[in-house]
Amino acid sequence: MPKYLMKHDSPRFAATLLFVLMLGNTVFSKEPLSVLLVDGQNNHAWQQTTPVIKQTLENCGRFKVDVVTTPPKGGDMSRFQPAFSDFDVVVSNYNGQSWSPETRKAFETYIADGGGFVCVHAADNSFSEWVAYNQMIGLGGWGGRSEKDGPYVRWKEDLQRFTRDDSPGKGGSHGKRTPFMVVVRNANHPITRGLPGSFMQHVDELYGKLRGPAENMNILATGFSATETGGTGEHEPLLMTIQFGNGRVFHTTLGHDVEAIKGVAFQVTLQRGTEWAATGEVTLPDVDEQTLTQEQAAVKDPSDPPEQTNTEQTNDVAWETTPNLEGEDWVSIYNGTDLSGWTQKNGTATYRIEEGAIVGKTSQGSPNSFLCSDESYGDFELTFEVKVDNGLNSGVQFRSVSTKEFKNGRVHGPQVEIESAPGESGYLYSEGTSRGWITTEQPIKDAFKNDQWNRYIVRAVGDRLQTWVNGQLIADIADPDSSQKGFFGLQVHGIGNDQGPFEVRWKDIRVRELK
Repeated sequence: MPKYLMKHDSPRFAATLLFVLMLGNTVFSKEPLSVLLVDGQNNHAWQQTTPVIKQTLENCGRFKVDVVTTPPKGGDMSRFQPAFSDFDVVVSNYNGQSWSPETRKAFETYIADGGGFVCVHAADNSFSEWVAYNQMIGLGGWGGRSEKDGPYVRWKEDLQRFTRDDSPGKGGSHGKRTPFMVVVRNANHPITRGLPGSFMQHVDELYGKLRGPAENMNILATGFSATETGGTGEHEPLLMTIQFGNGRVFHTTLGHDVEAIKGVAFQVTLQRGTEWAATGEVTLPDVDEQTLTQEQAAVKDPSDPPEQTNTEQTNDVAWETTPNLEGEDWVSIYNGTDLSGWTQKNGTATYRIEEGAIVGKTSQGSPNSFLCSDESYGDFELTFEVKVDNGLNSGVQFRSVSTKEFKNGRVHGPQVEIESAPGESGYLYSEGTSRGWITTEQPIKDAFKNDQWNRYIVRAVGDRLQTWVNGQLIADIADPDSSQKGFFGLQVHGIGNDQGPFEVRWKDIRVRELK
């Protein structure tokens, strides 16, 4: 019987933070990814920041970091000839004189042939005359950069899109160091998919007026550079990915000094961005709103060693058996009398209580509506009974999310399908994400009993998901692309103007958390 690591799901900030950031190497069964961290020259204090960047990466258990230091300014740069191809990803904490032509060519070849590169903060000030490097980082600053090097790229809130500005002007600026909000602009990228829609970064420099080719570039997050702190008054790029040949580049403008690197926002995005640059995917745990908050920047000293936490406790999961619905560890999340603990999101369908059941009723012309639990859940077993009118499609969301930054609060995440037979009842759909069906094979069409109450069970542990309808196993899959924490949501599907009204009913909604 396999053992699965259970997520710690305490609402308390400290416990959640430990879960995300202090994982030991036992979390990952894969070999650590090899990282080459380059330093040696920088107008920033690289002697101080390199050790904490190294600790940030290694303490999450996913990386093994080697540091290579260039000759000092004025030294013989021909001696700097690292074997880039020996590593999964190169991280630059370098801003100094040019590398030798041979080393530049070797680096270009490494990235173009599929290597990974991470550009940290002032590394985007480097090599203003190196065409390929500027293509790799997308945007850069200082070093004489101007309109000749490419446009400014900013998010325009009134247009709800990025714009390119070719007007004359220098490249590179920043105001006073201050905490600021990181706003995710692409929540579907592997780096940002497991993060809240917005969260605070600790005291840092917010780069503005960056210019560059901005080709094959995907801006994942921005920050507002406030004029009162000496900024540009623009929503400036903070996190970017760039494709260079077959290589992947992650560019973060965060991380000015040791104090900025203590920001959990910097640490989490660096870890996730580095894994993506190395592999094209992110297997690190999702990070919730209790850890990365909008109210106050979370801080952790990267030099602290990993601590032992409840995440090292494991439970046996009997994957080959249906969960036992008896026992005191099941908790009702619906009180049977009112909708306390639940909030409606999206749509104008109505929800009421009738004979102890929650009844959802369609509304013509409304998009999908969701009655969502106020609490979020990670690893769990869920059960409920449901009865639906013939002709209505419905579902129950789990581990789902709603943020104003993603489609103005659109509920999105995995959903277990509810539909009259013959249909897809019990199969899994990725609501609101454009992924479509998570379960692409759907041989069972008749587990749901029309005009009757139907018993559903959902088990979610890590990325493994199982569903049952009336005791019949419907789905048993691995789904690494969905969030691993979020709310439950009772869906009333939208209908056409010439349809309905239809109703769907839920009762006996219980959950057993697996910690």
